[in-house]
Amino acid sequence: MQSMTGFAQGRYTFRDFSLFISFKSYNSRYLETSLRGSGVTAGGEKFIRELLKGKLHRGKVEIVLDMFPEGPGQWDIRLNMPLLEEVMRRLAPLQLKYGLGQPLDSLLKLPMLFRLDHDPERLGAREQAAVRRAIAGVFAAFLESRRQEGISIRRDLIAAIALIAGRIKALRSRERECERDAFLRYRKKIARFLKDLPIDEKRIAQEAAISADKSSIAEEINRLQTHTRRLKRLLNDRSLATLGKEADFLTQEMQRETHTIAAKTASMEIHQQILLIRREIEKIRQQVQNIE
Repeated sequence: MQSMTGFAQGRYTFRDFSLFISFKSYNSRYLETSLRGSGVTAGGEKFIRELLKGKLHRGKVEIVLDMFPEGPGQWDIRLNMPLLEEVMRRLAPLQLKYGLGQPLDSLLKLPMLFRLDHDPERLGAREQAAVRRAIAGVFAAFLESRRQEGISIRRDLIAAIALIAGRIKALRSRERECERDAFLRYRKKIARFLKDLPIDEKRIAQEAAISADKSSIAEEINRLQTHTRRLKRLLNDRSLATLGKEADFLTQEMQRETHTIAAKTASMEIHQQILLIRREIEKIRQQVQNIE
């Protein structure tokens, strides 16, 4: 299990250029990737896409690849001669009229006069291989950060599930008692409505038993326990690449069962247990939204 959030970056210096690489990811329902930076090339983007394939399944991933050329062979310096000649032609009448010298050093400061181009595709095979190794190294560190956070999340989730399991045992201990209380309550209510009318004790007991059965929480407790055990097995299954969506679905089902239990019983002790279970389920729900 790994988290959808992670971060790693690296700075590398080579003979003719330096490189900055960054991987950062956030929560997202789907896999979204964005790649930007001065070092992005068609070949580099293809390499990164292949690197991500099969290793990331959910999350918004931002990748930065900036290259800073330092060697003279990395630059393509171009002088805009037509612009320079046009500027000097416009200045020629002023030079004749006022006797000004040619301010060539000032002209060279004009914007758009020089164009500095750098093409990362001009790197040699050795430099390109070094860049790919650097990218792969930062990506490995990025995956490790997601894995470490995933371990921490799993630890918290397993602890929360253990607490829920303990609360379910407490509900089990009160289940029969609640059924008995419901039976007696409905029996008294029926007897109160009948008052002085002839009472068929067997029929009253039958109606009270039917009403008590409708308010039974045994089935909901069973389903709640089943979902809890399934969630625990899911979190411990290391063969699964993605489990966040299924875990989120299970937490929704667990919350639904607790709402039904609370609606079916008037026991304050059971309501207290349900509130504690809901608190843990909400913690789990927030955490599973961070995992793939």
